[in-house]
Amino acid sequence: MASSSQGAGGEDTTSPHLDVTTELVNLRDRITEIRMELRYMEKENAALEARVTTAELELKTLKEKSQVAFSASLADSVGPFNVDSTIVYPKVITNVGQAYNLFTGIFTAPVRGIYYIGFTACGNADSNAMALNLYKNSDLLTNLAKYSNGYMTYFSGGVTVQLEAGDVVYTQLPANSKLYDDHINNRTVFSGFLVITV
Repeated sequence: MASSSQGAGGEDTTSPHLDVTTELVNLRDRITEIRMELRYMEKENAALEARVTTAELELKTLKEKSQVAFSASLADSVGPFNVDSTIVYPKVITNVGQAYNLFTGIFTAPVRGIYYIGFTACGNADSNAMALNLYKNSDLLTNLAKYSNGYMTYFSGGVTVQLEAGDVVYTQLPANSKLYDDHINNRTVFSGFLVITV
């Protein structure tokens, strides 16, 4: 509702009648809406922060697991034995990712990926062949054997293999075979590293 009055010069000075109560109610309602929107945005922000934190932890874990490399050697000669025996390499040269177990001689893949696994073996016996079998789980990957004829003799082998997380790789000394090493030179070595995750 508007009121009008005549000014000194006879002009109409109509001014709108403000309903203060209605304006205050509208303002209160808008503030309530803003508060609700703010609460919703705070919840959304908290959910996003939680997702970012989880993603950062997963990335850190994946990065740590994807840093895998090991190399270990015999400390003394092994064999001959009457049966095939898993070779334990107690002299750890490097073990990034702690995936090689120096007590069992077994490497366990921490992540799915392509790995390079290799070995170098030494022999110096007249009567026993030097030999080595490389296994993935229970599957034979490669086998090498040679007679050393009493001289210091070496052979090396290796494979690039896809492993699932939890797959194991190890070497075995075939029955009646012997490998040579001493305390100093790391002559018989088992090594591996992650090439790429898949």
